[in-house]
Amino acid sequence: GEMLQRTTDLKIPEGVSTNQAFVQILDPATGTGTFPVEVIDLIYKTMTAKWQKQGNREAQIKELWNEYVPEHLLPRLHGYELMMAPYAIAHMKIGLKLYETGYRFKSDQRARIYLTNALELAQDTSGILAFAIPALAREANAVNVIKRDQRFTVIIGNPPYSKISSNLTQGMRATIDKYRYLDGVRIKERGALQFEINLQDDYVKFFRFFERMIEETGIGLVSLITNNGYLSTPTLRGMRRALMSTFSSIKILDLHGHIAKGEIGPNGKKEENVFDIVQGTSIFMGCRSNSNRNECKLETADIYGSRNQKYKFLSTVS
Repeated sequence: GEMLQRTTDLKIPEGVSTNQAFVQILDPATGTGTFPVEVIDLIYKTMTAKWQKQGNREAQIKELWNEYVPEHLLPRLHGYELMMAPYAIAHMKIGLKLYETGYRFKSDQRARIYLTNALELAQDTSGILAFAIPALAREANAVNVIKRDQRFTVIIGNPPYSKISSNLTQGMRATIDKYRYLDGVRIKERGALQFEINLQDDYVKFFRFFERMIEETGIGLVSLITNNGYLSTPTLRGMRRALMSTFSSIKILDLHGHIAKGEIGPNGKKEENVFDIVQGTSIFMGCRSNSNRNECKLETADIYGSRNQKYKFLSTVS
């Protein structure tokens, strides 16, 4: 409600209450919960500093934090994870992090990390699951409500990238149809098979998934570390154009490190990757505001070198 008063051209998405908090965060492939844990840490430090500035003592801050977490933090922090083991670890890590901050779990509010495939739409599987595994039925029902009704303004994470995609149902293949076109004209490629393989890479589907989410909300921020192939692959020019039409500003830091192709940096040395993988990576940050949506401000930068050099640089960037 307050955000609506401050931003006159902001529209409340259909099905969303005016009383809902504006900042709604999603990590759509959360793994063991690394990103949500960092979000909790950042929020804890921010709120603690605010309360200290207001003159609160340690005991008062602990009380304020225990009120804040169930009311304002847990309802706004969401994650999806497909695999059972990392899903369980994510819940444990988030619980441990909250305990470390002094939260004592007096509320029945749960961590909103759900066992689901982010790319699948909400579907009614409760009848089947309830018969066999009631706990999974409740989980399916809970995430279906989120997928149907929730809108997100902040999307963060490290979505999977795999050219040998497991998400190849007809519906999922169709999700990236927008990327088959450039200025309304269907892209024609000699290597049709390679074009299709590039389009069907999971990280490309996730990008389109995020785009649709931000389009539904009308305003928001997407910040990801992904495969960097979309920056230069000729067949993905439709994707690049689409991203620039969706976001009002885009910042990209190309981390390079394409070991699979033996990438050599400007210093003549072999590139190292920030992860234990052979595919180069990049950090994408896209912001959509309600103004100047058709004029995307694009900024790009590159970083080369050893893994340690890249870590050192990234640790200094805010």
